[in-house]
Amino acid sequence: MKEILVTILLIVVLIFIFSPKNVEPIVITKVDTIVKVEKVFKYRKGDSIPFVVLGIDTLTIHDTMRIVEDYKLVRNYNDTIRIDSLGYAYISDTISENKIKGRGFKAEIEKRTIRIETTKVNPSKKEVYLGFIGDLRRFDEKVGVGVGIGFKTAKNDLFQFSVTTNQLQIGYLKKIL
Repeated sequence: MKEILVTILLIVVLIFIFSPKNVEPIVITKVDTIVKVEKVFKYRKGDSIPFVVLGIDTLTIHDTMRIVEDYKLVRNYNDTIRIDSLGYAYISDTISENKIKGRGFKAEIEKRTIRIETTKVNPSKKEVYLGFIGDLRRFDEKVGVGVGIGFKTAKNDLFQFSVTTNQLQIGYLKKIL
C-alpha cells in the first residue's frame, strides 16, 4: 500500500514538473540622458571680415571735431542669443574708424544624448536540486540519513521528495515573498 501511494504521488509530481508553462520574458529598459556642455570661443581680426558699403550719408555737418572724435572712438557691441533649450551664443564686435576691428564669438551649448537600452531576460523555467538529509526521530531517538530531490517549476512552486533510513517525505512548497 505504501509503495502504491508513493508511486502515485511521484507521478503527480512529475506531471506538474513536465507540464508546459507559459512564462513571459522579463523586459528591462534603461533610459540614460547624457548631457555634455561644449564651450566654443573664436576671435577674428577686423581685416579678415568681409564688408559691404550700404550707402553714404549726404548730410552736411560743419562740426569737424565731433566727426573726428566719433570716427576715432572705439565701440564694443555685445549680443546674447538663446538657442532654444540648447544654450546661449555670445557675440561681441569691436568697431572703430568705421571698420570692424575684431569679432568674438562664444557659445555654451548643451548636447543631450538619450540612450535607451532594452534587455529581455528569459527566466529559468525549471530547476532540479539534489542533496543530503539528516533527521532525528524524537520518540525513539533514531538518527537517519538519506537523500532528497527538489523540483522548482517556472512559477516558483517547489516539489520535494526525500528518503532517509527512518522515513519517506513528499512535499509541496509555494513561494510567498
